[in-house]
Amino acid sequence: MIKQSCTFLTSLSLLLSANAMAYDLSEEYFEGEELALLKEAETSNDPQVLMQAANLLIEDSMLQENTDRGYQYMTQLAESGDESAMVILADKFYSDEEYKQALAWYHKAESGNDPYVLYSLGVMYFDGEGTVVDYQKANDYYLAAANAGDSDAMYQLAFSYNDGKGVKQDYTKAAYWFEQAANRGDVSAMYNLGISYLNGEGVEKSCPKAMTLFTQAIEQDEHALSYAKMGDIYSYTEYKKPCGFKTTDYKKALEYYTAGAMQGNAYSQYSVGYAYRNGHGTWSDFVQALAWFEVAQEYGAPNATKGIAEVKPQMSKQDIAAAEELKSSLLDEIW
Repeated sequence: MIKQSCTFLTSLSLLLSANAMAYDLSEEYFEGEELALLKEAETSNDPQVLMQAANLLIEDSMLQENTDRGYQYMTQLAESGDESAMVILADKFYSDEEYKQALAWYHKAESGNDPYVLYSLGVMYFDGEGTVVDYQKANDYYLAAANAGDSDAMYQLAFSYNDGKGVKQDYTKAAYWFEQAANRGDVSAMYNLGISYLNGEGVEKSCPKAMTLFTQAIEQDEHALSYAKMGDIYSYTEYKKPCGFKTTDYKKALEYYTAGAMQGNAYSQYSVGYAYRNGHGTWSDFVQALAWFEVAQEYGAPNATKGIAEVKPQMSKQDIAAAEELKSSLLDEIW
């Protein structure tokens, strides 16, 4: 791996040197202090000057050859041991799907124990990007990053324990790591911890705690899956007793489904169509039902086609046309 990485770095330097021959600032809009900085960088070995010039060229150059010069400076810094430059290069290669190069640079930056670098290595080993899939190694990196406070790593580690990938399946540890990520504001972790409480997986079953978590995710980021699950809770009889309800509340369920539908959640979109078809929480309205079923179909809801087939034959041409118009309006509004 190290030998291969060094070979790559040499070829990268040659490539950038060749590109740098076309380096020309005359077509750019740099002036004043920025231009003076770029001119200074051409003959400088000062890390601060090179980093500032690299960032300026990478972020603001109009010409590719000048951007390449920025990456030449960044490579020079990385090869001299600058870990921030290593990470910038790793991120670039990752975004370009050049995974072996990205992995090599993340590994070179690994000694700094930066949580983001450790998490990135975990992702690459988990997904087999630039290397073979290695769940155990990925989880080791996730754990190191999680212990250093990275909420993304906590979330991914939770799923490893939830699914038993690279570790023994353990719902208690999954819930623990979901909670750690949720405490740091991760709304997806709030939702998944809510599911843990709803099902009693790794924690004592508690619908009220689940609802609190779903509500937090909604309030913080209008979390679509949390809207959908709250719709289910108010809609399905199986939740009445554990959630302390005397009866289902289709009206409230429809409000949650509609909010989730407007966030682009296909399940919620289908559920809104189903509610309008059957008069759950509202008057039965086949125009609304067809429009929402067709929106759900656009977003990939598996039951949407069946819903369309059930309502469309019972509608007039005028109502079908009205549904089509409503569908277009809804698609324009949905995030």
